[in-house]
Amino acid sequence: MQQLREFSREKSAEMNRLYSQIGQLGQHNAELVLKNIDANTKMADLGARQRALEEELARVAGERDVQRAAAEEKAQEAEAQAAELQRLRTALEDRAREAEGQSAELQRLSATLEQQKAELLHKEVAMVALAGTLQEQGVALEEREVALQNMGASLKEKEASLSSLEEAARTQREEAQKNIAGEYL
Repeated sequence: MQQLREFSREKSAEMNRLYSQIGQLGQHNAELVLKNIDANTKMADLGARQRALEEELARVAGERDVQRAAAEEKAQEAEAQAAELQRLRTALEDRAREAEGQSAELQRLSATLEQQKAELLHKEVAMVALAGTLQEQGVALEEREVALQNMGASLKEKEASLSSLEEAARTQREEAQKNIAGEYL
């Protein structure tokens, strides 16, 4: 009987110890569930942040592409203007040669000398006007070249900014993964 009581006491103590361990395990399990919920919340926040960064990256890349296309279009316009300037220069040289030929003929034709001198003067005025126009177009071309250079510098700055955003997103992703891995360990 004594043995039975002692056995019963031992079993009761063991049952109490087991109940205590079950309670501790239940509490530990609840803590783990809360940590899991917190980790899931952080993952959702990081996912939203990543999506926002990816959207920003796509927007900046789109802007860069638009600016690049505009710069290419302006470069094509500048090339077309340069070609037009060359055409006008050639036409001006042709006209200058014609004027020289007419001047030689004026010297041979003394009867129409005064009339042809007036025509030559008129052509010289036109050449001066053309030269002024060419000079204005040259200045405009130089201004466009400066604008293109400025646009190129701006594009490089945006590309550098884009690289920084990509690096920041990568760093945040890595930190989030490390945090998640650390919480599960």
